[in-house]
Amino acid sequence: MRRVFWVLGLSLLWAGPCRAVDIGMLLDAAAGQPGHEIRALSVVESGLQEQRAAAGLFPRLGLYGRFESYNSPTNLRPMPPTEVNVQAGDSLPFSREILRYGLSFDAPVYVRELYVLRQKAALLREKAETDQQLDLLGRQAAVVSLNSALAYLEGLEAAIRARRASLQKTLEDMALKVKTGRSAEAELLKIQKTLNDLDQQRNDLSARRLDTLREIQALTGMTLSEAVPMALAGKPEKTGLLPVTAARQNADAARREVERRQATRWPAVSLTGFVSGNEGEAYNTDRRIDRDYHEVALVLKFPLFDRTLGTYVAIARAQAEKAQKQLDQTRIDTAALEDALAGKLPIIESSIDLARQSIQDSQALLAVARVSLRAGRMTLEDYLRYESDVLSAEAALYQARQQWWQVLSQQAALYGTDLKGVVK
Repeated sequence: MRRVFWVLGLSLLWAGPCRAVDIGMLLDAAAGQPGHEIRALSVVESGLQEQRAAAGLFPRLGLYGRFESYNSPTNLRPMPPTEVNVQAGDSLPFSREILRYGLSFDAPVYVRELYVLRQKAALLREKAETDQQLDLLGRQAAVVSLNSALAYLEGLEAAIRARRASLQKTLEDMALKVKTGRSAEAELLKIQKTLNDLDQQRNDLSARRLDTLREIQALTGMTLSEAVPMALAGKPEKTGLLPVTAARQNADAARREVERRQATRWPAVSLTGFVSGNEGEAYNTDRRIDRDYHEVALVLKFPLFDRTLGTYVAIARAQAEKAQKQLDQTRIDTAALEDALAGKLPIIESSIDLARQSIQDSQALLAVARVSLRAGRMTLEDYLRYESDVLSAEAALYQARQQWWQVLSQQAALYGTDLKGVVK
């Protein structure tokens, strides 16, 4: 029976193998991290701020109730002289205790400040959406760049292992020559020193590899053991410059703030009123009395003097000028970065082709050098240089590939291109 359960357990284990991680999963994971979700919440918050600004244009209604107590009879509402016949014993609408209740309303008819505020809030919401996109593309570009760096380190480590295996074989051949007296024992020390140097390089690469894996985990929340494969799906297309868009939206919002501050000096027209019921006890007859009282008013307000308004306008103008300067600088920086990336790409692609050719040439020369060393027509020092040339050529290829992916990911973030359309 125990054996049956053991077999069933193995069957379930093999029935659900872990899905292999690919670059698309890493990019999706980067979008789901709490650091990026903060940006999403900022978009939600800015949308609510826009709704609040728009809500200021709607009427405000409210119910109220109030109990008042006076030391002398007070009228429930203003009363015309002919309303009550005192001689006939009518109750006067005056009482020491009055209960008031009803409905109040206030509606803007034309308040320019509210309209400008709504426009500013809409711009800030668009700015928050752009910032969210910038943050996501920056995180995804970092994932692609780190994964390419990880591939570079792993490729270089594999190249070191290959060179070490080659040198180990040379060490064995040289040991036979030393044993038969055809070579000095110092030759073995030279090869061993080169092997030690390669081991030290490999240790350094292992430490850098752990740091890179840690950074990928911090960005995605996923733990990798090796770089995931990447292939080009399509180069980024220029549809705009996202940092410039964000800076322009910020400058537009700052200009709207200047308009809003200036709009506080404009006349404001609003509609106010109330519907009120008033109850009390007539002081002259002690009978219960009630009087309705309603009001509708069209109110025009015009600020004559408020020194703080001018200060607020001056502050808003300074902030708008600062935002415009930031926009101008962002345009300069972004244009310089765009030109640099566009210029680097063909150079890096040429370097990749040259590195591939250099690897082939270096490997061919190494094969010739190995034969010459065995025949005694080449010194060990010269042979070790050929081994080093092969490693340098392979390192140049892996580094150029890493730089190529870095440039592409930077271009995607700059142009606002989804990384899933660039890498697969």
